[in-house]
Amino acid sequence: MAKRNRKKKSGHLPQNPVYFDPNVPTYDYFEYIDLPDDIDQILDTLIRDIKTGDFLRWEGVLCQEQGLPLTRKQKKALAELINFGDEEDDRILYINEIPRPREAWYEIARKIVPHILREPLSTVDGGNWAMSEGWADLVEALEKHGRDLSLPEGVKSPLDIFPPDLRHRLWLQDCFDALMGLGQNEELTLANEDQREYRIEWLINCLQEHRDTVQYFDLTLETLLTKIILPPKEKELFIEIMAKELGLSSPQDRLADFLE
Repeated sequence: MAKRNRKKKSGHLPQNPVYFDPNVPTYDYFEYIDLPDDIDQILDTLIRDIKTGDFLRWEGVLCQEQGLPLTRKQKKALAELINFGDEEDDRILYINEIPRPREAWYEIARKIVPHILREPLSTVDGGNWAMSEGWADLVEALEKHGRDLSLPEGVKSPLDIFPPDLRHRLWLQDCFDALMGLGQNEELTLANEDQREYRIEWLINCLQEHRDTVQYFDLTLETLLTKIILPPKEKELFIEIMAKELGLSSPQDRLADFLE
């Protein structure tokens, strides 16, 4: 029994340290950033700092300063920073010449992620990386590295820092990437067999993967087309092709029933 208790204690979750301290230099993540115009830049920075462990290192520093227990990953990250020639009471004020962020990583992420969403989308408008791939890239980074970061009270996983409605809207936008560009020129049309085959297959596969999102919105072809704007010609082709591929009898059929 004693061994089991020790094992449980050593596997504690990351603590949630206090970030702002007026007595030390801090870094404003949003300085010189204009949202939503700079969404590509700031989202890329957020993902990079999650992947490289910069947020993890600062949380280790803060937990040590505030006397909070360190996780194994925080101890490892902190050991990489400590110069054993330094005095014991020396505070780590900079990592790679940048001071600590003013806010926890999840507060920063909560301010950034809503700017990824563009609703309704127009397939003929130019997109950006954040809109087409940014959400999926962030999710991948959080699934791989986020479990070692602190979470706000009552939140059980990194993705849960975002409201369910926002997550579902972003997954649907991720699926719509299959249709972007349609109508921009004569070649980018569902009348083109090559375009039709790969785009519709891509979209259906994505909707199947995120069937919970399709169910969440109770999507039909009719309601789906309120969230993405296709040129009239492409819209007619889209309804016809999707109905045939999925075996729909009407644009009002519930898509989730045909995505098994």
